[in-house]
Amino acid sequence: MDGLVGSVGKQVAPNSQALMEGKNGNRDSLDQFRTTVDRQNRILALFGCYMYTDRHRFSYRIVLICFIAISFIVLSVYSAVQTWGDMGQVVLSIVAVFYAIVGVARLAVAISNPAGCYRSLRLAEETYRHANGAHAGEQGVLAKYTALFCNSVTLYTYSFLVGVFIVALMPFGCYLVLGERFLPLGIAIPFTDGETVNGFWCTLAVQLVYILFGPLALIPSQNIYFALIFNICLQYELLIERLKQLDNMIRCDGASAGNTPTKGCAVRDQLVRIIQIQQRSTNYITHIESLYHLQTFVEFLCNSLQVALTLNVLHRSFWLPGFFVLPVAIVQMLILCSLGTLIELKSDQFTNHLYGIAWSEMDLPLQAMFKFVLNNAQKPTRLTCGRFAVINMNLFMAYYEMSYGLNVEMHKQNHVASVVALSCKIAKHRGRE
Repeated sequence: MDGLVGSVGKQVAPNSQALMEGKNGNRDSLDQFRTTVDRQNRILALFGCYMYTDRHRFSYRIVLICFIAISFIVLSVYSAVQTWGDMGQVVLSIVAVFYAIVGVARLAVAISNPAGCYRSLRLAEETYRHANGAHAGEQGVLAKYTALFCNSVTLYTYSFLVGVFIVALMPFGCYLVLGERFLPLGIAIPFTDGETVNGFWCTLAVQLVYILFGPLALIPSQNIYFALIFNICLQYELLIERLKQLDNMIRCDGASAGNTPTKGCAVRDQLVRIIQIQQRSTNYITHIESLYHLQTFVEFLCNSLQVALTLNVLHRSFWLPGFFVLPVAIVQMLILCSLGTLIELKSDQFTNHLYGIAWSEMDLPLQAMFKFVLNNAQKPTRLTCGRFAVINMNLFMAYYEMSYGLNVEMHKQNHVASVVALSCKIAKHRGRE
């Protein structure tokens, strides 16, 4: 079967006129896509990261973001040791470490494989070039997913920045309104006493550097991940559009002209293009999976530990930082899992459209090609979390059920401990009487 598809693929290729139509029709969407990605690359370039550009290298400025991430981990661990015994401060320091670990994971991907990062975006652009811009349906799909990507970038960026500025301004608000000193992060500076006025302002200045520069580097890397994931969905939508064209070609042409050689060639050409797009899509997903599977594992693990630790503290007492940490961690997990679910939905839609094709009206060689497409669609490539679990909402729900069960068990244990303590007090009181 592979030989049949390969030989047909070599014989049939999109002609130059179709390619020119595609370029003209897709230019607006591709330009909009490039403009949004270029904005993210300009921000990353401030930190010396050029892995998503044709230079795909680094400059000396990457030392700054590496220092921010590593020093943040060191100071957070130092602060946890210094405040050992104060559960709220210790957990705040540990929770803060996970943000830096996420940054280190993203830096590790960029530093270890900059060529792979660059190739992922180039493959995404190839999707726009191979689409038939002269076809209204495909042009609409390109415009739809480009707008979805741009809107997602805007929403995520502004939401994240608003949260960052709220956290950064809270110490000043507390000081001006309530007259109290408040440090937003659980990190302390060695040889500095945070209880004194000078020590407080020095510690706050260092924390503000981390609060402002850390997210500034994390946001564009997340936005580019949006581009890659939405491009997978875009490829499935383009496959669905090609299937609609194929089905219309089989049914309408069959009713008007019967099984003519011209019709057979047109159907064969369309099947070959579908196979080419499907193989490009599979290769693209495989590339994204190999590049990001460890990063997604680290991010999901860090967010899940943040949720678990925060719920543990909130279960015992009121903890103000938890009301900021918990929503951010849950939203990050939901974003990751919902993107994986979106890919699965598009894959299932493509498979369902295959079942609706009038394949029985094709010639036998064409039926064999169609079965090749169907077999590949029934074994789709998925994105995984460290290759131990598929990224989708089932992963999020599995964690939710586990976390809920642990909290219920802890609540029972605390209740039993409280009852035992109360019983001991009553027994001692009666003994004295």
